Amino acid sequence: METKNFIQEKQKSINWQITLKVFIIGIITMALLVPKFMIIDLIGQRQHTAETSSQEVMQTWSLAQTVRGLVLAIPYRERSFKKDGNATTEIIRECYILPKTLNINGEIFPEKRKRSIYETVVYESEVNFSGHFEGSEIQRLKIPPVDILWEQAKIQVAISDLRGISDRISFSWNDSVFEFTPGMENQLLGQNGISLPLSHLTAENFPADFRFSLHLKGSESLKFAPLGETTEVALQSDWNDPGFDGNFLPTDHTIDKEGFSAQWKVLNFNRNFPQQWKNNEYRVTEADFGVKLITIADHYQKSSRAAKYAILVILFVFLSFFLNEIISKQKVHPFQYILIGFAVLIFYLLLLSISEQVGFNLAYFISALAVITLVFAYSRTFLKRWIHSVIQTLILTFSFGFIFVLMQLETYALLVGSIGLFVVLGLTMFFTRKINWYGE
Repeated sequence: METKNFIQEKQKSINWQITLKVFIIGIITMALLVPKFMIIDLIGQRQHTAETSSQEVMQTWSLAQTVRGLVLAIPYRERSFKKDGNATTEIIRECYILPKTLNINGEIFPEKRKRSIYETVVYESEVNFSGHFEGSEIQRLKIPPVDILWEQAKIQVAISDLRGISDRISFSWNDSVFEFTPGMENQLLGQNGISLPLSHLTAENFPADFRFSLHLKGSESLKFAPLGETTEVALQSDWNDPGFDGNFLPTDHTIDKEGFSAQWKVLNFNRNFPQQWKNNEYRVTEADFGVKLITIADHYQKSSRAAKYAILVILFVFLSFFLNEIISKQKVHPFQYILIGFAVLIFYLLLLSISEQVGFNLAYFISALAVITLVFAYSRTFLKRWIHSVIQTLILTFSFGFIFVLMQLETYALLVGSIGLFVVLGLTMFFTRKINWYGE
């Protein structure tokens, strides 16, 4: 009877020790959330520093470019009359005519600039504009021909950052060639731009073909406005990681290791302004589209995403060491759990610092190898058998590998992650199904 009571008391003690160990491991895991969030905050700070550095480079080079043009602005007299036919007031207003067709063909030449350890993508571009004016559009405005001030007509083109213009701009109207002048009086198209007075223009100059070229520097993105009744844009570049942005996606595009090419076709039905209007009835600043020269997920974004999975990796590793305790009857001290948890967290610091130098993928491999080696060497000091250290190391390796795969998947990360966790839980249940937790 006494022997039976002794065995029961000892079993209760063991059960209490297991419960206490689980509680302690949980406390350690929760405590490790504090340095985890500190690491995520550090990643955010480094990313902010990189973005600030990038903005400084862009400011000195040229900012993101948006080209809206061209628009033909023609002043006209607006008069009111008495019953006897005499004019009482006369106001000078403007009407705006958009081209029948607008064709834009451009090539972008990206270039990487570095400030300290931070890298910024800027570009030079050569963009050719051509198109056609019918001339019948102004008749639809029902302005008396005598009131149209043809000699004050202007061509206007909005360019968001004029510092990006790197060559003089010649404009061809039918067989005549002119040069643009800086500045744009009316901000209908945007804040900055260039214009060209067409003092020779008359109604007889229509229909008309036009063309001009822009040698334009910029950074981050290049966009256009669909001002033609039919607007067709074709862009190409050796940049192989574009992001298509704005109100319209390409109708066709190809992306490979050699670069990208994209084509857009936008009709006047696809936007919310007509081909001609009077005064300031419409604005054309909300229909832009184009391409961004940015990476989909840079190393800061990936490092931040990876760090969010840190607690998952720690749980995997702690679970494997705890099950090793139960199966092999070899205890692991809570302090040893703490050191192993910090080793996992150090991985994310190594990943952040090394990725700034060599990129995310290589940094991930180097950091994972360093931490895996460290944990293996440390586990050999308190685990008696080699096989146990190898198993723990393999589980840590699997955890890092699993997170790396999630980083690469982007769109399917949640699906694969959920399935992976389900499989891990199922395997844990399978391998622990025969453990007699209560010793009965």
